Amino acid sequence: MSAGRENDGRRIARLFRQYRSLADDERICDLDRILEDDGIEVAEASMRDPGYTACLLRPVPDAPGGILLAPGQSRGRRRFSLAHELGHYHIPRHSQLLPGWCGDEDMTASSGGEDGIEWEANQFAAELLMPRHLFRRDSLDHDPGFASIIRLAGPDGYDVSITAAAIRYVDVAPHRCALVCAERGVIKWVSKSDDFFYRIPWIGDRVPAESVAADVFRGEEGSMEPAGLEPYVWLEVEQRRPVELFESTLSIPSQAQVLSLLWVVPEGSLV
Repeated sequence: MSAGRENDGRRIARLFRQYRSLADDERICDLDRILEDDGIEVAEASMRDPGYTACLLRPVPDAPGGILLAPGQSRGRRRFSLAHELGHYHIPRHSQLLPGWCGDEDMTASSGGEDGIEWEANQFAAELLMPRHLFRRDSLDHDPGFASIIRLAGPDGYDVSITAAAIRYVDVAPHRCALVCAERGVIKWVSKSDDFFYRIPWIGDRVPAESVAADVFRGEEGSMEPAGLEPYVWLEVEQRRPVELFESTLSIPSQAQVLSLLWVVPEGSLV
């Protein structure tokens, strides 16, 4: 996949923000106004498929466009789901897509996914809700850790889900970070910053036994603030120079999941 194609979602979201006259410093995007301007109605609908999160219904003669949402989503998650479907609506090459039921995995899809469609929608949503230039600037004032990410995600920040803010933090923050989502002790997905070149356990592997995530799955307390670990706990390859490794965790009991934010710095570089 070409670099241009990979960045379509982000590029179009930037153009979208300019066209809709969203201020450069506007952190909380007014999705209700955008949906109203687009003539898109929103409704909740229960479906049998437990992975269903949202679905875009394109307008047809005598019927407006709409977005169906699975009920029970938190405000922040609901906002990302809506922005994701708006990505499908506004990215030109998505216009010929048949209505599809986007699930949880689609909302965290990476560039390695099939044809990059869901990743582009995620890039659109992230740029619309958490503009790169603003989020990177704000991340400079927030050291890695879920205590910081929760503040960025909150109603005084960007009003998004913690997971969305954590993925965005890894994407744009000036730190070597990786975000690992594990379910019942098995890694479900991973997101890494461009400069996090260290090899770590991957999708389908169990979380390392000595990790903080493993402690949480055993019923122990996690640590939203970074906890220092021996590098070998998560890093699988011998490093060229010594590093310090930190892990911050967030438990999501309703989904039997634990998010781990990993942070690596050269040894001795912390003040």
